This record gives sequence, structure tokens and C-alpha cells, in this order.
Amino acid sequence: MDNLYQITDRDLLTGLLSGEGGFHGPEVVLDGLSAEQALARPGGLPHSIAEIVAHMCYWQEWFNAGAREAFSALPEHASEGWPAVPADGWEELRARYIDAIGEAKRIVATEDSLGMALLPPGAAIPFLARESRGSGLLHAAVHNGHHLGQIVTIRQLLGLWPPAAGPMTW
Repeated sequence: MDNLYQITDRDLLTGLLSGEGGFHGPEVVLDGLSAEQALARPGGLPHSIAEIVAHMCYWQEWFNAGAREAFSALPEHASEGWPAVPADGWEELRARYIDAIGEAKRIVATEDSLGMALLPPGAAIPFLARESRGSGLLHAAVHNGHHLGQIVTIRQLLGLWPPAAGPMTW
């Protein structure tokens, strides 16, 4: 498709995926959390940290696959993008999400197809029709930033902020 959003700046994409700039990256935001802490829902919140990480991991892997030419259809229901988290699966989930971020960075560093369409010919998903593979990874980074901010707030509610890396300083 013509008129695709073009996000081919490798340094920009890598920086956003890493949390460079005005916010902590995923490794720092998730550092030091026990399974009990990650599964807690303070104040009756609708999602725990672990559930948010499972959601981010699902979509990061989905956008990674699209950027590697292995596009898969959107889930039929939004709930499919919120996979269940086993009570004993926090460490594995955290590692899987961090690995998915690492995979996105490898795609950015090595793929020459960032300017190509995210969707294959004939895929009828109007809100993704103008997305290139690079802009898809940008959307994943922005999506992650939104949810990482939620995790910071949950950590604050749990008295677990700032992380061991310390607060942001100017």
C-alpha cells in the first residue's frame, strides 16, 4: 500500500524500546519484583503487574512477528490479548517479555524491511492499513510505555518505588 507511515530510524526505535529519554526502561521498571508483588492488585485494580506484563508481551511478540514477515491475524476478542498468568509463572513471564523487547531491538538492527507494509496483501484491518513494519514496532513501544507507566503507579501503591536503579534524575 502507498502512503505507509515510515519509521525507519533505527536509533529512535531502539531508544524507545529501551526506555531511553524521560522514562525508565522495562528492565528497570520490572526489576526486583517477587511473584507475590507482581500478582498483587492493590486497591481493587483490574490488573496486576504480571497481567499487564503478559498483555505487553503478547502484543510485543505479535508486532515482532509482523515485522519479521510472519503476520498473524488479530485476535477475535480483546480478552485474547490478556493471557492468564500462572501463579508460579512470574519469573518466566518477565524474562519472556524482556526477551521480546530484545528481539524487537534485533529486528530493528538487522531487518532491511522496516519500511515495508506490516500487513500482507489482502489483509482487511483498516486501522493497521497504513502501518509499516517500523511503525508497528513504534506502536508496540508506545503501547509498552503506556503500560509501564501503569506498572510504576502500581509499584508506588505497593510501596515498591523507586526501583533499585533509583528514581529519574535530571
